Amino acid sequence: MDANKFNAMPRPELTHPYVQLRQAASVIMLREAANTLEVYVQHRATTMDFAAGAVVFPGGRTDPEDAEYDFGEAVRPILSNHAKGWQKTSLGSTNSQEAVTNASMMLRTGLREVEEETGLGLEPQILRPWANLITPVGLPKRFDTFFYIATPDDDLVPENITTEATSAEWLTIESILRDADAKRIALMSPTRFLLSGILEYGSIEGLLQHDPVVEPIRGL
Repeated sequence: MDANKFNAMPRPELTHPYVQLRQAASVIMLREAANTLEVYVQHRATTMDFAAGAVVFPGGRTDPEDAEYDFGEAVRPILSNHAKGWQKTSLGSTNSQEAVTNASMMLRTGLREVEEETGLGLEPQILRPWANLITPVGLPKRFDTFFYIATPDDDLVPENITTEATSAEWLTIESILRDADAKRIALMSPTRFLLSGILEYGSIEGLLQHDPVVEPIRGL
């Protein structure tokens, strides 16, 4: 992820300088079709008070219960790998157990949000830490958002079961970016940034070969 490109994007005026960050998770579900990458996106309802009408990935903020969820010992190696990926973010800790606990909380958030919004019960092993974007100072709502990429099997069919979105669908990344450029859809800067970065890999295989230590990207 290129922080310089993200930070070069236009920023709004600082109308709300003292808003506290909320932790959140978002899951970028990907698949290959006709030699191109497709992503599952939601079309947010225009009545929402955040990202109204925008094209987004499934996700939402962390609930207190997410920190209490126990995945069990079988998932601990996955959580240890996630803790390494998030080590430079606010989930990181010099205490290895705390880092794993934080990784568990965020993984639970991502999996829960996907199930609540699409009906899919994804397996923990298909989620990989991908990015950490922090909302610029000055906006009325601010999030410390942890993005995962996930590659669900073809037999897993997501449905739009959330009232927060009017519809949801698989779209090619190229078509999303093209429609955003033509102003046919609303696309927030972080979403555009993430999609553009993913597109550069060209394939699921290329994405899965990239196992990063995530660098937090701040809006300012």
